[in-house]
Amino acid sequence: MGLSPIKPLKAYEVVTDQIKKGILNGEFPPGSKLPSVRLLSAELGVSQAAVREALTSLQAMNLIVMRQGEGTFVNRYDPDELAKVVAGVPLLSQDDVMHLLELRKVIETGTASLAARRRSDATLIDMRRILHDMESDLSSAALGEQADWEFHYEIAKASGNPYVLMLIEEVSEKIKSFLRLSRQRLYQQEGEAERLLAQHHAIFAAIAKQNEVQAEAHMLAHLTHVEAALNFTE
Repeated sequence: MGLSPIKPLKAYEVVTDQIKKGILNGEFPPGSKLPSVRLLSAELGVSQAAVREALTSLQAMNLIVMRQGEGTFVNRYDPDELAKVVAGVPLLSQDDVMHLLELRKVIETGTASLAARRRSDATLIDMRRILHDMESDLSSAALGEQADWEFHYEIAKASGNPYVLMLIEEVSEKIKSFLRLSRQRLYQQEGEAERLLAQHHAIFAAIAKQNEVQAEAHMLAHLTHVEAALNFTE
């Protein structure tokens, strides 16, 4: 018949769907505060870990924002635009986020080294433009996840290895969701936006100088910093 087996949903996926529906139908209006993890866990009959994973996914969709010490709030949004965004954003669990970080540390450190060895003048022009976009996003208080993605994708292209590029493109949507989520989290910390920008400048400088060792080291330092700075507790 050409039918595929039905894959049972995980608890966090069910919770994500329920809260998402509540936001979209107005039960949780823009700007409102969601119940605590403990209360949601008790009301929905799931573990607190499942609720936290659901909130991580909802934040990746830009539906909510988690403010340390204050709680979780529904973002203000345009309903039509939100429907388009939510439809195209893959769910990210906490495990997804950590696995993506591990993958990026394995792949992107070596990729930065290759980019330093093989980069062209055209690559540097494109990377300077992207860094300028990052600076503009910073001055306008935008998250800047698109420029962040373009920067790392440009490095993958500069590596000259088509299989690296193929791998990055295969997980591109999840990486974009990760970048949005991580920046939402990290930007709550004072001075973090400036630190991230400085790290990208350091990576660029090493690639521009064709210093493979420094390019790899700065990329590893950047990803390790993000890993250490992220946390998933309310």
